[in-house]
Amino acid sequence: MSNTVSKSVASHAVDAHTAVEAAARGWGPQAPTVGTDEQALLLAEMDMWARIEAGDFDRATAAASRLLIVSTDPPQRGRVEAAIGVMMQRAGLMADAREQFERALALVAGSASDEAMFLAVSSLSRVLGGDIAGAEMQAERAIALGEQSGIDFAVRQGLTTMAAVHLANGLPHVALLDAQKAVGLATQGEAQAEYRSTAHVLLGMARAELDQLPEAHEAILTGVKIAEDEGDTGQLSWYLASNALLHVIDGEWDNAIRDCQAALRVARETGAVAARPLAWGIWATIEAARAKSSQAANLIQQARSHRLGPYGGLGEEWVALAQAANSHDGNERYDLLCEAWFRLRGAPFLLAWRVFAPQLVHEAMDRNDLGVASTVTATAMEGARRAPGVASALATAKVCEGLLNRDPVVCQAGVDAQRGTGRPPTHALFCMDAARLWQESGEKDRAIVLLQEASTIVHTLHATRWSALVGRMLGAGSVPAPRNVPPDAWGELTPTERHVARLAAAGRTNPEIAAELVVSPRTVQTHMAHIHAKFGVSSRVQLAAHLAGSDLG
Repeated sequence: MSNTVSKSVASHAVDAHTAVEAAARGWGPQAPTVGTDEQALLLAEMDMWARIEAGDFDRATAAASRLLIVSTDPPQRGRVEAAIGVMMQRAGLMADAREQFERALALVAGSASDEAMFLAVSSLSRVLGGDIAGAEMQAERAIALGEQSGIDFAVRQGLTTMAAVHLANGLPHVALLDAQKAVGLATQGEAQAEYRSTAHVLLGMARAELDQLPEAHEAILTGVKIAEDEGDTGQLSWYLASNALLHVIDGEWDNAIRDCQAALRVARETGAVAARPLAWGIWATIEAARAKSSQAANLIQQARSHRLGPYGGLGEEWVALAQAANSHDGNERYDLLCEAWFRLRGAPFLLAWRVFAPQLVHEAMDRNDLGVASTVTATAMEGARRAPGVASALATAKVCEGLLNRDPVVCQAGVDAQRGTGRPPTHALFCMDAARLWQESGEKDRAIVLLQEASTIVHTLHATRWSALVGRMLGAGSVPAPRNVPPDAWGELTPTERHVARLAAAGRTNPEIAAELVVSPRTVQTHMAHIHAKFGVSSRVQLAAHLAGSDLG
């Protein structure tokens, strides 16, 4: 957003100012005839914007402070207030940024062109802060004023914001139309690079919501390339984190981690740290699913220690999900899933709900918390209604409904709808949800088929924790217990081996067991070898099956 403001707000405001800025940047032959003091202030303003673009917020803030002290020109003061708002937005201080943009708007009241520019910039910031209604009002007015005063940028940025608003409101088909208009209106030249890249990213997000994931990646990567090629890095960390989110959904987890690492690197280099929670949360969620608990915990700790208050902004929901995925305490996991869902309240239908909703309904039903389960299911069903023909939205709603009503047939319909959507991780989880319900109803053969399907997916993802859960489910109800277990096998185990056996049968991995017992994974491996030999089994699944069929586990 910073380059957009520096090259658009400043250059479109007043003709005389445009000429001075052009001279300062080498765009024009010479500056207009204006007072030396005024020209010096304009040059100082351009230097301030250059500092912002370079991520040098300290010197940019110092320049902004001086300008606000000495400048008496309301439009210039408005641009400086907007500059401060940009820095706050890039630092994740969304509420403060909102106040700054309001100050800027008050200073340019009566100027349709300036107001159009400031509203367009402010509207996207409001989306990032979760104020969807406010963003919509500002974007609509920016478009109207932009058309009235001939400010093309305001029209284009307003359309981009409207695409984000429609996504947050669960209307991906409408979002796609606005994003396509925004991309189609994009032109080359000053002030356009960051706008063009943002428009392509929103186009990608809309396509992702419509299950068009290959096209979604293509659009986002186009936005990334525009930003990188033209040096407009103000939102690059968001673009990279957004692409990582799509890779989480489509199962390209190694690519997701690389995008998260790149997003965090760009955030450090530019000072645009607002996207860090999303990047940290996605990365930690993957590490947790892969049973790399210490790595996940470290990423979560970084995210939590850099929080901008208890409510944060977009991306914080993924930090909560990561912490839930990394927890072995059922009550803690449920609380964290509730936190993740609560954090979506500002944008309840923006991508993540199809990941969170079934997990939360499942945990709520396990605790007989019908209020939460019913509310989340109703939201999922509304999301499917707002996105007709979108298979993943329908699948999510069906799985939630099946879990709520303990109906395996409805849950199975959700699994079937999810096939072919390009979302293997959630498909695996849906298979496990339906398998539980089939097991409860006594249809073990149906459960086995689903668990085998899930097993193939989680193996491809290297999702060790999920693999252990599938194995435990198979062992608990679908795999025959070994027939030749020595009758005194349990008695032959040492106390430590019994503890290890219980943990292994519960789905814990060797590294997790080692961390709990404060021993090395190799020591756990040795214990497991002794346990297998004493029970006469060759796998965790068989061990779990035996313990599940006795009162030993």
